[in-house]
Amino acid sequence: MALKRKIEATLEQWHASPKNKAFLLVGARQTGKTFVVRHFAENNFDHLVEINFLENREAARLLSEASDTQDFIARLSLLSTTPLVPHASLIFLDEIQVAPDILTVAKFLVEDGRFPLVLSGSMLGTELKGIRSFPVGYAQIERMFPLDFEEFCWSQNVSPAIIDQIREAHRQLIPLDEGLHERLISLYRYYVAIGGMPEAVQTYLDSSYDVGAVRFVCEQIVENYRYDIAQYAEPRAPQIRAVFDAVPSQLDKENKRFRMDALKKGSMFERYAHDFDWLIDAAVVIPVYATTEPKRPLKRTAQTNKFKLYSSDTGLLLAQYSSQTMLDVIANSPAINFGAVYENAVAQELVCRDPNLYYFRNNRKGEVDFIIERDDGSLLPIEVKSGKDYKLHTALNNLLSTEDFGINEACVLSIANVSRGERAGKPVHYLPLYMTFCIAEQMGGSLAGVQIAPPEF
Repeated sequence: MALKRKIEATLEQWHASPKNKAFLLVGARQTGKTFVVRHFAENNFDHLVEINFLENREAARLLSEASDTQDFIARLSLLSTTPLVPHASLIFLDEIQVAPDILTVAKFLVEDGRFPLVLSGSMLGTELKGIRSFPVGYAQIERMFPLDFEEFCWSQNVSPAIIDQIREAHRQLIPLDEGLHERLISLYRYYVAIGGMPEAVQTYLDSSYDVGAVRFVCEQIVENYRYDIAQYAEPRAPQIRAVFDAVPSQLDKENKRFRMDALKKGSMFERYAHDFDWLIDAAVVIPVYATTEPKRPLKRTAQTNKFKLYSSDTGLLLAQYSSQTMLDVIANSPAINFGAVYENAVAQELVCRDPNLYYFRNNRKGEVDFIIERDDGSLLPIEVKSGKDYKLHTALNNLLSTEDFGINEACVLSIANVSRGERAGKPVHYLPLYMTFCIAEQMGGSLAGVQIAPPEF
């Protein structure tokens, strides 16, 4: 069974719009970019002309030397075993990070308009200078992520009616049927343990639910990331790998803020700043920055040298712990504190809608795991709880009690069903962890369709 991905709807919208732009799909390696494009082409085009620059380095040289549109198409036809038919062939240039010059030359196809163009590249290797040099206005740029929980539900044949029930329960803040809630929480634990990397999820299905096979896939992806660091990140590869390898142990601490002394005693952030940036640009880690004042815009008071660093995927995170940890997550073992793992799962779902994530930290008021900006401009503080004491949240109470912050409500995510509470006369919504994707849908709004006329003179 082919995995259904939300990005396919975005590709369909692009296909239905006037073809005045290419479609540029970026993201970490092995998040399913190539598969999605091939599946999209199969459903919408008679022919797919695919060039992978990682597999064919000579193709990059030949195409980058094209002088104009006709020359580019002629060279492309020589490289392809598939016919180039105007409006019936999709041209797919894959792994463009190894051929950044192609981005400039590919504008010929966009200007010609006869051949829809999709480009894809892994951000690992971070040849981002090439990507950023793409002519302004020539590409619709979209990011690819691991599966979120809704996509994982699709893979497990959870009916659309149940997904609708989750959204409706979130909208109305009413509990789901307790039996359904227990099944969903159990499924969410499987999602956290397996992760959202497409190959891991597909292996889980194809192997008749062999979690050992899933873990092997995740271990291999982690090793591939390490290999790419060594290959592409010279001369700072040892330092970048040290940061990457430190993420699991840093998250395992009570204070999950990344500590520089984990890398080298006496280390300063400034020495490793570019190394963190490399991993963030590669999309294999998720930064969540401390903000000292929960007021819009959060970026105004963000402390870029103080942050928590999460893995891009919980399956990859757990692959770096002992194998028993994966089983403990599935079984909800009382011997394990899953706070860090659940926080990681929340972060990876939120970042799908907004790359800028923050947490609140104040020496007097305490620390709140996440604080997000929603479509309507309001701020929502979020606490993630893994135990039964999920209604104990002093820092959240302090945040709600500070009138100057203007925070009108808060949310606590846990394994419990939907319920309501109140602190300082303001509502606190207790939601199950599997509703994180519903919260994410309230982020990253646009101004499309908003009309504001200027004053008349």
